Amino acid sequence: METFPENHELIGLFESEPILTDPKQEHWFYNQLTFHTQRGDDELTVKINGCYGDLSILWKQSSRELMNFKFEKLSSMEVEMQTKDEFLTAIGSFADFEMLLKLRLKPQIAIELKQLSNCI
Repeated sequence: METFPENHELIGLFESEPILTDPKQEHWFYNQLTFHTQRGDDELTVKINGCYGDLSILWKQSSRELMNFKFEKLSSMEVEMQTKDEFLTAIGSFADFEMLLKLRLKPQIAIELKQLSNCI
């Protein structure tokens, strides 16, 4: 993965410390991070493995599963935090397309998927 967020950016976005698969591994890029976030009735479980480019998102609302998906071999992941807008942006390939995933956490949870281009 070419771009990976700093630890403090991920903590700020999810407003919590992650659960680490290997607590002895200091570098988060080489670990699997699991973040749990609650916003009203919405509950997110996000798993990130930077060195493999993996991102999985489980979104539940009132204990009902709304979305559950996994991206593999992402090329970049960035955190963007503005006054009233916070989100994680990830870019990677899916089949023959380059895709953008935007996971918004504030002001409310939302997920956007967008095709950027055909991969050649």
